[in-house]
Amino acid sequence: MDFQTFYEEYKRRASQHDLDYLKKVTSRNLEAREIRHGELVDYSYEESIEGWRQAFDHFQDQDMSWIYTNHSETQLNENTHIAAFWVSIRLNGELLGTSNLFFDTFEKVDGDWQLVRSYIEAGVQNPSI
Repeated sequence: MDFQTFYEEYKRRASQHDLDYLKKVTSRNLEAREIRHGELVDYSYEESIEGWRQAFDHFQDQDMSWIYTNHSETQLNENTHIAAFWVSIRLNGELLGTSNLFFDTFEKVDGDWQLVRSYIEAGVQNPSI
């Protein structure tokens, strides 16, 4: 599968709260960092999956949709791409006041794309949607 096809599926399935899919496409060796209100937090695969689970559970019974706004995609080499994008949330018909800006690195490992690194600036200004 080419990167663009994978990337579109990744966003679609994350929006559908498909935790099994995210477990499959996230590297067990994930290296991740989030900055929220000036505080830096590094986390791993287990913490990432737990964070997804908590977010999915939190919004489970609410009228919520994710809005992906692409910033850029850069091919570093044949098997590595970086995608930069915002994720905004529409809750009960209203756009929340801030978004998260992601810089995710995906690598093709044994023929399959995996999220291997993630850097997130949380609670930033919404992009123009």
